[in-house]
Amino acid sequence: MNWLKQHKISLFLLVFLAVFFCIYSYFNLVVIAPQNDLLLAGETNVIKFSSPDETANYFWIKQIAQGEPLYYFEELNGVATNLIHLRSVNTVAGKITPGSFIGMIVLYGFIAKLFGLWIIPFLTPLFSILGLLFFYLLIKKIFKHSAIALISTSLLAFFPAWIYYSARGMYHNILFISLVIIGVHLLLQVLTQNNYLKLKKINFNFQFILYFLSGLIIGLAVITRSSEVVWLALTVLLIFIFNFKKIIWSGFIFFLAGLWIPALILFYYNQISYGAFISAGYRSIIPNGDIIQAATSGLLFKIFITPFGFNFKVMLINAFNYLYTLLPYWSVPAIIGGFLFIILPTHFIKIDYKKRILYFLYLLFITIYLLIFYGSWQFSDRIDSQFLSLGTSYLRYWLPIYIIALPFVATLIWQLSGIFIPNISRKKLYQNIIVFILVVLLFMPSINLVFRQTDESLFLLKNLSEYRIKSNLINQVVGPNDVIIIYKQADKIFFPERTKIITALVVPADYQAVKNLIKINNVYFYTYASPEAVASISRQQFEPYGLQITQGQKIFSHDWLYQVEKIQNEKL
Repeated sequence: MNWLKQHKISLFLLVFLAVFFCIYSYFNLVVIAPQNDLLLAGETNVIKFSSPDETANYFWIKQIAQGEPLYYFEELNGVATNLIHLRSVNTVAGKITPGSFIGMIVLYGFIAKLFGLWIIPFLTPLFSILGLLFFYLLIKKIFKHSAIALISTSLLAFFPAWIYYSARGMYHNILFISLVIIGVHLLLQVLTQNNYLKLKKINFNFQFILYFLSGLIIGLAVITRSSEVVWLALTVLLIFIFNFKKIIWSGFIFFLAGLWIPALILFYYNQISYGAFISAGYRSIIPNGDIIQAATSGLLFKIFITPFGFNFKVMLINAFNYLYTLLPYWSVPAIIGGFLFIILPTHFIKIDYKKRILYFLYLLFITIYLLIFYGSWQFSDRIDSQFLSLGTSYLRYWLPIYIIALPFVATLIWQLSGIFIPNISRKKLYQNIIVFILVVLLFMPSINLVFRQTDESLFLLKNLSEYRIKSNLINQVVGPNDVIIIYKQADKIFFPERTKIITALVVPADYQAVKNLIKINNVYFYTYASPEAVASISRQQFEPYGLQITQGQKIFSHDWLYQVEKIQNEKL
C-alpha cells in the first residue's frame, strides 16, 4: 500500500498515457488500415487521407522504408512542362520531390525500414505520448509544482489540436512539438543538475550523453519543421544564457555534435532532392548559397520573420478567430488563469514569482513571433475558406502558443479547486475531486468538437470510403498512363496509386502543354461543377487554345469525368 501511495502519480500517468495512446492509434489505424489489411498484407491501394500533405508524407515515408530515393521521375513532364504533380509535391530539374519538410519523412521512413510498414500508424501516437510524459516532467521541473504539471499534462492530452493531430499522424506538428519538449527537458535537466545520473562504475560521464541526446533531438525537431528554427533557436539560447555558469563546455561540444547530425541529414537529402544544401521544401531559399547577400538584401528577414508578408489588420483578425473564437472554453480560462498566474502572491500559488514573470514573457515572445510569422496570410484549407475550421493550418501552426498557455488553465483549475475547501483532514481528496470535475467540463466539449461536431471531426473524417469508391470507379474508366486534370482538392482521391494528375492550369503555356499531351496520351477533366458550368469552362478557358471538354460521365454523387480533346476543325 505504501508503494502505491509513493508511486501514485507514476501509475496514473502510465494508465492515462496508455489510454490516450490507444485513442490516437485507433484513428490512425482506421485511415491507414481500414480493414487491418496493412497489418496483414503490408500494403494496399485503398489507403486514403483527407489532405494532400498527409498523402504525400505517407508516400515519401514508404519510399524511404522501401529503400527508394526521395524523388521519382515523371516521363510525361518533358511534354507537360512539369505540370504533372500533386499539390504537396514539386518538380525540381525534372524530378518529383517532397514539397514539405523532410524530417518526419526520414525519421519515420528509417523506423519503418527497420520494423516494417505496419509500424507507421503507431509512430505519431508514440511520439505524442512521449511528448505528454516529458511535458509533465518539464512543467514540474520549471515550476516545482506537481499538481500544476499533472493538470497541464492531462489538459494537453485532450486539447483539441493535440488530440486531432495525434490522430492524424501524417502531419508533422505533433512529432515536432514532442521532440522540442523532450529535447528542452533533457537540456534543462543536464544544465540544472550537474551530477544528474553520474555513474561511478563506468568510465564516462553520463552528462555528456544527455548533452548529445538533447542536441540530437532538438536537431531532429529543426529538420521536422525548419520554419520554426528562429523561436526554437532563441529558446535554446535563452536556456544557455540563464544557466551559463552551469554549462560544462566539453558537454556543450557534445550538444553541438548531436545538433549537427540532423543538419547533415538535411543537407544530404536537400542536395540530392533539390540541388541545394539549404532549401525550404522544394526551392533553394538562399540562391547559390550566398548567405551574406541574402542577409543584406533582406531575404533572410523575409524567410524567417515575414514569409507571408505583414498585414496588421489580417493578423489581428486571425489571432482573434483562432486564439479566441474557435476555442472560447479554452481561451477564457487561459486568460483568467494567466492573470492569476501573474498577480497571486508566491506563498499562495507556491511558484517562484521570477519564474512566473519569465515564463509569461516567454509566452508573450512566442505569441508575437508566431503571429507575425503566420498571421498575415489566409490559408485556404477548405473550399469554403471562410469557415473557422478544426483542420485549419492555424490550429497546428499556433500549437506552441496553446501548449505554453496550458499551465495558466491548470493554475485556474487548481486555485478554484482549493478556494471552497476548508482546512479539513480530507481536503486533498476533495480538492482532487473538484479538479477532476473541472477537467471533465473542459474534456466534454473538446471531445465533442474533435470527434463529432463538424465535418472535419474524426468520426466523420475517418469514413474515407467515398474516396476509395471514387478511385476505384475512375480506375475502371481511365487507363494507368492517362492524365487527369483535377480541381486541387481532388488530388487525395487519386494519389498515390495514380500520379499522372494536373492540379492547376494557370498560363497559356499550360494549355499548350495539355494540347501536346493529347497527342500521346488521353487527357481527362475531373470536376464537381455542373455540366452547364463545365460547358462554360470549356468555352472560355479551353477553346481559345484549340481544346474542348467533351463526353462527360457521372462518376459519383456530384463528381463528373470528361475527356479533353483537340478541336478537330481548328485552323492551323
